[in-house]
Amino acid sequence: MDNTRGGPGNRTGRIVSGALTAMLMMSSAALAQQQAPMLDELVSSGALPPLEERLPANPLVVEPVESVGVYGGTWRSALRGGLDNAWIARTVAYDGLVRYDREWKEIVPNLAESWEVSEDARTYTFKLREGLKWNNGTPFTSADIEFAVQLHKEPTYVGPGGFLRNPDNPVNIEVVDETTFRFVFENPTGVLMDELASVNGLTIVSLSKEYCGQFYPPLNPNASEEAKAAGFETWEAMMLNRCAWATETIRFANPDLPFMNAWMVEEPLTGNASRVTFVRNPYYWKVDTEGNQLPYIDRLDMRVSDSLEELTLMALNGEIDFQDRHIATVANQPLFFDGQEAGDYRLGENIPSSMNTMTIQFNMNHVDPVRRELFANRDFRIGISHLLDRQEIIDVVFTGQGEPFQAAPRPESPFYDEEMAKQYTEFDPEAADAAFKAAGLGEKNGDGFYTMPDGSPLQITIDTISAFRTEWTDMMELIQLQLEAGGIDVELNNIDRTLYYDKRPLGDYDAQIWQGDGGLDVIQEPRYYMPSGPESVWAFRWQAWFNGTTPDVAEEPAPWAKQQMDLYNQLREEGDAAKRDELMKQILQLAKENFPVIGVSLPGNGYFIAKNNMRNIPEPMLHAYLFPTPAPYDPFQWYFAAE
Repeated sequence: MDNTRGGPGNRTGRIVSGALTAMLMMSSAALAQQQAPMLDELVSSGALPPLEERLPANPLVVEPVESVGVYGGTWRSALRGGLDNAWIARTVAYDGLVRYDREWKEIVPNLAESWEVSEDARTYTFKLREGLKWNNGTPFTSADIEFAVQLHKEPTYVGPGGFLRNPDNPVNIEVVDETTFRFVFENPTGVLMDELASVNGLTIVSLSKEYCGQFYPPLNPNASEEAKAAGFETWEAMMLNRCAWATETIRFANPDLPFMNAWMVEEPLTGNASRVTFVRNPYYWKVDTEGNQLPYIDRLDMRVSDSLEELTLMALNGEIDFQDRHIATVANQPLFFDGQEAGDYRLGENIPSSMNTMTIQFNMNHVDPVRRELFANRDFRIGISHLLDRQEIIDVVFTGQGEPFQAAPRPESPFYDEEMAKQYTEFDPEAADAAFKAAGLGEKNGDGFYTMPDGSPLQITIDTISAFRTEWTDMMELIQLQLEAGGIDVELNNIDRTLYYDKRPLGDYDAQIWQGDGGLDVIQEPRYYMPSGPESVWAFRWQAWFNGTTPDVAEEPAPWAKQQMDLYNQLREEGDAAKRDELMKQILQLAKENFPVIGVSLPGNGYFIAKNNMRNIPEPMLHAYLFPTPAPYDPFQWYFAAE
């Protein structure tokens, strides 16, 4: 059984990628284990046990990208505001039971040294490394995993849970011993290993029973009273505040919460913090090929600022050692290119997982029945697509980088379909006019704009959110001019992100834009191919029906979308990766035929900034969120070379 991306994982859990194979299989007992000098005094004073007592019996041996590193240094980067914990997830917090290899092709061992999957894909048995410890020195065992499962079964606990909280496929846990446990699902589940290997895999390994159990009534009968005494209305609220990994309740604000990651909280991320810092975890359970305990870098220092200009200036001044998030924009690229020598940094290449610089999603579930009928008409969307002069947008906004592209898998994806990617991308006003007539639009009025089928004025409002992507402002201004030149009266409505999301269940928006997720992570992120989740803004009410969420607005989907949903449910239960791929191809074929979402252009490759003396950073990097770049490239083996 394979363990490739999209598969359930090798049944022994021991097949790993190319150059890593020998090192990951190596017996660490033969290595002369070494620790960072900053820990020597703590060990000699007795404040910290010796290294052999801190490491598991079989630490994970990691082959460095270029060379064995040296200890020391502080990695400087930046957060854009106090809620920007995604950068922390991408740098610090990626250490689940399993993980992706550096090529995003295979799922490899991590905290779990091996796993087995039953033939019916209902039972997953994991074997943890013996002797794992949280950063406070307490054992990490099957009991911690069991606690996470039990907590997420509480109906009143609303923390993020993923597969732990799926009402359509409940999971139970069976603890065999301290290092062995089983997930037993009510129904087959073929995509569990990908969820565990993604950034979402943190939840199941981030809840220390010893620490978080103090907030849980079944383990502490006084938990509710203690929560109220601490200023919380319920024990659930205190649990979320102290232990949860969520946007609303920043997990990294609590330095007492145990970690299994390479670095642990030093200065916490609070609402008014100007920086958050992390320091090496003395109990980290990975070593390099010479037995040196990882990480090499001592500390992480993340400046917190709401100002994009400040973050950009920091990078130009050489005050950022590695970063791409927020600062690596198209507009900044010439600045950063010219500033390399003065800032003592280099630019590296990112290959984005996104398949589009922007998607335009017309609301096919509009509360106005006339607009609903229009926006749900495929010919109308085809007409809009033919009015976009994509090459002009690419030349003006992206300095010629990219190519016209619809909402479709990227060329690097095994699901790539050139016909799907290129359909209706020609700038062709005559074809647009024919499509609009087929959609039933009325004749143009005296201002040169198409009218509604009944002859009334047609003006379309497109919600935009320029604060998220600075280039979207330029793109939408061009798109507005292009559509109006072709006879579609367009108003741009630039709003903040909160309102952007609040409008979706109300259903009274015409269209919204967003980035083109799902270019490489096609199965995991199908939002533009089918109504899979709340980010499927083009059919928010259909996805509510599919997922059983917001039932007050849920609506039965069109037959073709229901067919996609049936196929996706089959896919989620299928244990064979090849069969899952075939089901996904059928879903994509329906998306191709029904053309629900309009794309603009395939993104050009992105970039990152790295100090010249920072080593073991591979290039290029695949860049995604579910594959949380740069974390799968093992920042714990990055190091600063001597000047």
